[in-house]
Parts: sequence; C-alpha cells; structure tokens
Amino acid sequence: MAKSDEKTAHAVHVITGDDDYLVNQEARSVVDACCPKAEQELNLEIVDGAVEVIDEASEALAKALEAVQTVGLFGGRKVVWLRNASIFGADVLGKSERLKPLKEALTGLIKKGLPDGHVLVISALKVDGRGAFVKACKAHARYVEFKTPEREREANQSAEDRTAQIWRELELKPDSRRVVDAFLEMVGSDTRRIVQESEKLVAYLGAGQRTVSMDDVQAVISPGRESIVWALADQVAGRNMTAALRVLKQLLFQRENPIGLIIGLENRFRELAVLKECIRRNWLRLESGGRYAKPAWHVDAEGEEALSALARDPRQMHPYRVGMLVDQAQRFTLRELLLAQKDLADTHEKLVSSSLPQALALEFLIIRLTQGASSAAS
Repeated sequence: MAKSDEKTAHAVHVITGDDDYLVNQEARSVVDACCPKAEQELNLEIVDGAVEVIDEASEALAKALEAVQTVGLFGGRKVVWLRNASIFGADVLGKSERLKPLKEALTGLIKKGLPDGHVLVISALKVDGRGAFVKACKAHARYVEFKTPEREREANQSAEDRTAQIWRELELKPDSRRVVDAFLEMVGSDTRRIVQESEKLVAYLGAGQRTVSMDDVQAVISPGRESIVWALADQVAGRNMTAALRVLKQLLFQRENPIGLIIGLENRFRELAVLKECIRRNWLRLESGGRYAKPAWHVDAEGEEALSALARDPRQMHPYRVGMLVDQAQRFTLRELLLAQKDLADTHEKLVSSSLPQALALEFLIIRLTQGASSAAS
C-alpha cells in the first residue's frame, strides 16, 4: 500500500514520539492527505491538546469527542486533529482520575469505529504505552511512533541520515564529509534544529549556490546550548587558555551553573584519559581513509571487558568526535590527564563547600589545566 493510500485508508491516526518536528510533520501530512487544503476551512477542526491543568485537559478531550461525533457542515468527510496532546502520558496529568471517563469514552469510540467519513488525528509527544488507550490504538488505528535510538552510535547515524535527507531536499551539498560532521556536532540530533539551521545555510549561500564549506558552517550555524557548554571543554582540552577563559565568561554571564560546567570538564578529561589509554594499549588507532582520519578499534578480550564496563563506551561515539577527542588527548601525557582529573575533583569539592567565589575557582582551574600547572604543582 502506498504511503498516501495508507494515510487515507484509516479513520484514526495516532502519531507520537520524542521528536516533535517529525511528529507534527507526519500529523500535518495525514491531515493534508485526508482533507485537502482547499477544503480545510470547512472540513477540518483542530483541537489544541497542549494543556497543563486538569480543567483545560478535560475541555480539550470533551471538545475532541464532540467534534469527531458531529456531522460535518455539508455532510462530507470531516477531519478532527487533536494536536500536541499532553494528556496521554504517564505523568500526573495523564494519570488524573478526572480525565479517566473521557479517555475511556475516546478509547471505546476508537474500538467501535468513527462515524462514516470522519477521521481523527492525534499527535502527542508523550504517550503511556501501558494503558488501554494505546492498546486500542494499536489494534484499531494507525499508530506511528518516532523514537530516537538509545544507543549513541545509532542516534548519531539517525541524525546523519535525517540531515542527508533534508540537505537533498534543500539541494545543499557539503564539500567534504567533515562539513556534515561539524554541522551535527554544533546542531545536535533534534530534527527541528537541523531543519532550521539548514534553512539558514540556504539563505546565507544565496541563489545559485548550494555547496557548503566548513567556513559556511562556522559562519552561520548557531550552536545549541549543549554545544556552547561543550565549547568550554573543547578550548580547555585544546589548551587554549585565552579562548577558554573567554568562553567561561560568556557562560557565566548566561547564568550557566558552575557545577554543571565543572561536571562537563570532568567528563571530558575522563574521556581523554580513556582514549589515551586505549591508544597506549593499541586498542585504538586512527587510520587515514577517504576524506578524514577514522578511528579503528582492535580490542582484545581484556579491552572488551574494560570498555564494556564503562558508563559510556567510547566505541559508541561518532567517529568524528572520537577523532577530535584523540587530537585533544595527544596534547597531554597520561600522567597530566590523571592529575587533571584530581584537580577537577578537588575544585568541584571547593565549589560546593568553600567560600571561594565559584567564578574565580573556575578561572584558576582553567589556567592550571591549560598551562600544565596541575602537573607542575604535584
């Protein structure tokens, strides 16, 4: 069955997942397939399900139930879209006893079947998969779930695949693989941000130009909040004291939590120490192949046991990120990395237990880490 036929063949569609862009894009495509845009003014009714309190949730559910059972204005097809519903999750709102009768009524209607010619589309980010509602939807409706892979490598590959598809649609062409890697490193895996930042590239390049260079990415792309925090770790691990202090000042001005910043640095130096040890034991080598160096893992039984026991197995990282971290790890000796971890732990303790200003403690720490003072002082 073709995708368009599949969308029009069902009376009830439930679209959920943790990627709001993909959820809403799919819901909109179903609505447009079932009710052409020229007919939507008369035959489409949208019910806002993005509610936060019980009264609003009750009103939205009642309105959706009434709409889907009421004959259309001219007796033809009628589409009801319960959009961005926040009432089917496992949180306090989703478990409310006051909403239970309305949910049971909706579940019963889905099991029984909608009036002829009526279509119900429900889009929701959070849906409790254990309840009777979801079981009824899976049995009697078209149920679509967009779920981000839990494993980092698979999540990275999924984001890379979506980026490739979006760039094809926009006719964007990277001039090297590193361009895509750098783009994703800054943007992250959220589809909405990938689309927004890709569209910014189109506007920046202008008419007739679609080849994207590393300079274009660095000039246009706005790093996400997580990427900005990573920028501090990148500058410290790159032993660039001036840039690291400048990023620290920016983050503190943005009211980032100093404890969160030092935790980020602790995680980074832990990763560097692990990769340094992997290189020393010949479990990891960088091999040149194609357009950039690729990590090649050659792990024996001892290495398999050691790496599998880590909270974050470095083999699950994106190859581009591994290459970047290896470059940073090579700027330190293994002893320096271990001493840096002790300095980080000691400073973390001071941030939560001493009267020393947190910003000053972080500045001194960055100076020691980038200039090798942690090693020299030991």
